[in-house]
Amino acid sequence: LTARGLKVIRLRSDHNPLRTIPRLVKVLKKVKPDILLNWLYPCIITGGIAGRLAGTPRIIANLRGPDLKKKKLKVLLDGIIACCCYDGHIAVSQNVKDVFVRREKYPADKVAVINNGLDLAAEKHIHKTSRSAARRALRLSSRNIVIGTLGRLYPEKNQQLLIKAFALLASRLPEARLLLVGDGPSRQGLERLAAELNISDKIIFAGWQSDPYPYLQAMDIYVLPSLYEGHSSSILQAWACRLPVIGANTTGIRDLIVDGQNGLLFSLKNPQELANIILNLPAYPKFAKKLAAAGYQTVSENYTEEKMHKSYLEYLQQNFHG
Repeated sequence: LTARGLKVIRLRSDHNPLRTIPRLVKVLKKVKPDILLNWLYPCIITGGIAGRLAGTPRIIANLRGPDLKKKKLKVLLDGIIACCCYDGHIAVSQNVKDVFVRREKYPADKVAVINNGLDLAAEKHIHKTSRSAARRALRLSSRNIVIGTLGRLYPEKNQQLLIKAFALLASRLPEARLLLVGDGPSRQGLERLAAELNISDKIIFAGWQSDPYPYLQAMDIYVLPSLYEGHSSSILQAWACRLPVIGANTTGIRDLIVDGQNGLLFSLKNPQELANIILNLPAYPKFAKKLAAAGYQTVSENYTEEKMHKSYLEYLQQNFHG
């Protein structure tokens, strides 16, 4: 941001709202923004309250992911803050909007939907590393069939289901390898699960990576097993790499995947179904390529960063101009 000439103010925060809100009020009164756009749960609460106390003219919340395990008190607090502090909300998908309207009782007419967008100019990063070089770096050969996923290693990302599915197919597809890109508190538990299933030698824990594209380049099949998503950027990235995508039939994923057309959906909590779907793709390579091509077309036509920027600008102009 600073490289683009934008001023960045770093607000010291210890996640204590009683200290954070007064600091933010002070900054807002000094800067006097026309619009305050808050992202993610803690900031939506503290930012909404601070914005109202500071007298900010327009306050908007960006709704990223519907935490389906959110406690009732947080749900109630969300609904109160939404009604009392906010002039509008932007959900990243229709499913996310539906959850917040139904559960938190957000006013539907104040929630717009603007999908995430991918900067396709970043394709230069996709091809910066060749497929063969990406595989060599991971000690993989051209014979390996690489099933992979990106994401924080957290319970809601549900990588344990993918590991269980992989264990079910490993004996039938001995050249298969599983590539997990990401890190988090679930890592040790996932490593133990892999050991218990005797597939540790077939799984690569790559850790957190700032550039996912070399790892996507190494994959043959992309799988997203999350319990829920907002609007998955990793699916867009996988499509940009022309990978066939398999996703859980859940919030934020079924917004993107049309089953059998640009990807495949599987039922949550069913590792055997996922294993069967994965096994079918190497068996039917023309179908896999068709899915990958349709996925690339989906992201290039509907989910570009340019389209997202245009939608934000139009929303702000139509709702808050003047």
